[in-house]
Amino acid sequence: MKILHFEYYIAVVEYRSFTKASNYLHISQPSLTAAIQKLENEIGYKLLMRSTKEVKITERGILFYQYAKEIVHKYHQTVENMYDLNYSNNPKIKIGILESTSKWVSVVVREHCNHYEDQHYMIREILSTAAITKAITNYDVHIALSNEQIVHDDIISHAIYSEDYILVAPDDTFNKQKSVQLHDLPLILPNDTFQVRKHLNDYFMRHNIRPRIVLEVDRFETALNYVHARMGYAVIPKIYYQSNNASHLNAIAIRPNIKRTIYINYNKKRKHSKRVLSLIDLFIKYWDFGAPHEN
Repeated sequence: MKILHFEYYIAVVEYRSFTKASNYLHISQPSLTAAIQKLENEIGYKLLMRSTKEVKITERGILFYQYAKEIVHKYHQTVENMYDLNYSNNPKIKIGILESTSKWVSVVVREHCNHYEDQHYMIREILSTAAITKAITNYDVHIALSNEQIVHDDIISHAIYSEDYILVAPDDTFNKQKSVQLHDLPLILPNDTFQVRKHLNDYFMRHNIRPRIVLEVDRFETALNYVHARMGYAVIPKIYYQSNNASHLNAIAIRPNIKRTIYINYNKKRKHSKRVLSLIDLFIKYWDFGAPHEN
């Protein structure tokens, strides 16, 4: 029984077709069929029921699929960690961040690296709560930041700071008003797949606002570019505005106020190294009252 056979079986299940799976795997259909039959012979029961029209999964096949996915994931994770150790005696620390946190996270990682100069880090942007939960529970990251509390039996989700959303506009607009309402303003907002957009949609609903959306984007950086181009006004987190280049753009408070909380998340069932635990501690201490930090 080989890992490759598990991967073949997973492809057949997910595509529900030997033809589509063989195209995806870049092998012939007869070779794929033979590999699945060999797998079934080795385990002693049918995984799939084949007909001229479709492929159906047996009850045992469903359970086997779940086990196979877990085994393949752990195999690739182990291989990756083995390659990591070619470059360092310590596996890289994998961190999931939000775009809006990138500036201050770099300060924390730099401080951590001052203590562990041989440490290798990998930074990924993970933007949805579901993707963050999956990355933590699948051991794809050690630490991840989210703008929602994650409720999961295996995850510790610890609030580290709260911030306002603000409206960003060119300096010469709004006659130096300190706050504005969002009614009738041309807005540049995140796409509706992102958690920030869900916060804003909830805000609009609670305050009976029908937003005038002129542009939807994937990144705050892109939103600021279009504000510079005078296509509309962007709603972004305050700390992102403070920590990024927003020259000639004015930050205006939104009335009524809208806030969010940032959480640090990690798997409580994972045996974290001393280095990972020290980085978690630095993330938390960075936002402790009175702790020095850059905005």
